[in-house]
Amino acid sequence: MNMKEVVRPAVILLIIAGVAAAALGAVEAVTAEPIRVQEEQTRAASMKAVMPEAASFEEIEDAELSGSLTAVYKADNGGFVMTAAPSGFGGTVDTMVGIDADGVITGLRVTKHSETPGLGAKSTDPSFYEQFTGMSGSLAVTKDGGEVVPITSSTITSRAVANGANDALEWFAANGGAY
Repeated sequence: MNMKEVVRPAVILLIIAGVAAAALGAVEAVTAEPIRVQEEQTRAASMKAVMPEAASFEEIEDAELSGSLTAVYKADNGGFVMTAAPSGFGGTVDTMVGIDADGVITGLRVTKHSETPGLGAKSTDPSFYEQFTGMSGSLAVTKDGGEVVPITSSTITSRAVANGANDALEWFAANGGAY
């Protein structure tokens, strides 16, 4: 084999890879800010959905997170909004839970998941998540002796959402009065 037969294709491949990398970098630089803004707007809309009586939310940066909790926000009405990432069937089920000053869930939304379409994905349907509104204490699906009616054939996902809500309620019971 001739050295020219090896070097020429290698150089061409290197040039193509360099151009592709530069293009990807440029696209990332252009889209990073719009993506961040969209995520922020989505988070704000979800917070408003789980705690409609509040007008603003401030993240508690020094909150001690436990269980599946990922962030805690203090609402201007005295309640809290918490995000959790409990493990479901297909991965984490990102959940946002609003809890009023009395420790009662004001709303719950599944904001992101990798659950099975048509089954666990139904966790984003109002018929499932609205049942959490008004609940407090320790939550469990009916198969485990609780009040949460699970999604048919998706008990793992339903348990994950209930676990996220439980982690939020437990944090509130332990820390709600401190903020």
